[in-house]
Amino acid sequence: MISVMLISTSCNKDKTCHGKVKVVDTNGAAISGAKVKLSAPSVSGDVVYEGSTDGSGEASFDVKLPAIFDVTATHIAYAGTGVGVIRLDEPGKDADVQVKIPN
Repeated sequence: MISVMLISTSCNKDKTCHGKVKVVDTNGAAISGAKVKLSAPSVSGDVVYEGSTDGSGEASFDVKLPAIFDVTATHIAYAGTGVGVIRLDEPGKDADVQVKIPN
């Protein structure tokens, strides 16, 4: 009697894109408590992610659908708005961007 056992393995690759936005002032000092918004156009309306920076001036985002996002950062103590772009278009990869809010 011959037995055959088939083993199926699935490829559970991380399909989430991971992004980190660091918000600084014009002197390069980290800004905690800044509001960070990622937005990208989509056929069903804009895709938007929002978050706040931590004590090191960083906000992290896990994005399910890859895209190139416009980044805006604001803080109540600063008059300006910081802007940038982050490419979260490779599943399983990390991307970082630094955004400067003018005083």
